[in-house]
Amino acid sequence: MALETTHNVEKGVYRLLNAPKDVEGGTAVSDYSGDVAGAHADLQRFFGAYRKGYQFFYPQAERWWKGLIAAQETEGRTHEEAIQGALERRVAGPASLPEFVWFIRYFWLKCDGINKKLPLEARVPPQVAMLKWLVDAGDLEYVTLITCMPYWPIGLDELGEWC
Repeated sequence: MALETTHNVEKGVYRLLNAPKDVEGGTAVSDYSGDVAGAHADLQRFFGAYRKGYQFFYPQAERWWKGLIAAQETEGRTHEEAIQGALERRVAGPASLPEFVWFIRYFWLKCDGINKKLPLEARVPPQVAMLKWLVDAGDLEYVTLITCMPYWPIGLDELGEWC
């Protein structure tokens, strides 16, 4: 079943693929934006594990989100009003699930750790490995979930490292 959200997935893909370019810092990466098959074997394995994680986190986020919508409906709202009410409380919709936020942060930092061990030309920007490759794989449900996020739940520490 598809997640009930109101966001534009294409705009979400564009936003999340480009947002990290707005900050200075993080591990230097190549400008690689090709498919997973052309990436270093360590990054291919990373993507396989990341995709597999969605098998657990997607249904969990979906159940949680449906529960939030149902709670809004019990307050006498129509289904559409309930979705809007849930979004007012959780701006990232189903991607607001704390465990999902943890999942995204964990894999972003894991990708960064792999990149640090590779030569510059083999490094792949985390947003490519975590979003573009999902798009390429045709994982529309997963792409819909992650693009609910208005931004990546990561930051830079005082040394310019992803945290």
